[in-house]
Amino acid sequence: MAADATPSFLYLSTLPAPGSRFELSPEDGHYVARVCRARAGETAEATDGRGALAVLRLIEVRERVVAEVESSRLEDRGPRAWVLCGAPEGERADWLVEKLAELGIERFIPVDCARSTWQRARERRTRWMRLAIAALRQSRQLHLMGVEAPRSLAQGLGDLPGGAKRWLAEEDGQRALPDSRSLGELSVGLVGPAGGLEGVERALALAAGFRPLRLARARLRTETAAVAWASWWAAAPP
Repeated sequence: MAADATPSFLYLSTLPAPGSRFELSPEDGHYVARVCRARAGETAEATDGRGALAVLRLIEVRERVVAEVESSRLEDRGPRAWVLCGAPEGERADWLVEKLAELGIERFIPVDCARSTWQRARERRTRWMRLAIAALRQSRQLHLMGVEAPRSLAQGLGDLPGGAKRWLAEEDGQRALPDSRSLGELSVGLVGPAGGLEGVERALALAAGFRPLRLARARLRTETAAVAWASWWAAAPP
């Protein structure tokens, strides 16, 4: 008896309509046939990263992999969260992007601050999108996290829509308790860079409606604070 296939979950930027047959890309075909050990007749699931979930029937699994869309549905995103984040030290941004995507953050927005800027962000953005896609597949989510281009803190604050719940990760802020969470329509977490926000920047955030929030007893690194805020948000009851 053949071994059961590992559940296959694919990201396809464009999903064909139900009843359509199509050939998977070489990368996706390798994943289905070699990594998941799928066989013809088995099913896989796929999303377009915009809320669609399709069930695929594998028609051919050989040198090429051909699938047919059996059904598809669209799911609402539900609660949304954005993270505005200053630059962490060294090469820690890859880990940061991966974990934020796994936690269901809608947008990751790098912001340049006085004490640190995203000097390599533009050349790393393509890699970060690949990490976000891998995280979507691993966590089996239906919405792909957007990775924005870096911008100034002032611009990032100015681009926020009205009505969003706004939180500033800060070691002297209000303690992050379960009953202080609020999903609402959109929640925004702001995390300073390595070295923290300068006084003028903090004042700008407070004037924009951000509430200081303490996420741990200890002082956290930038990337840890961002993931801690995202975890706090994601754990809120529906």
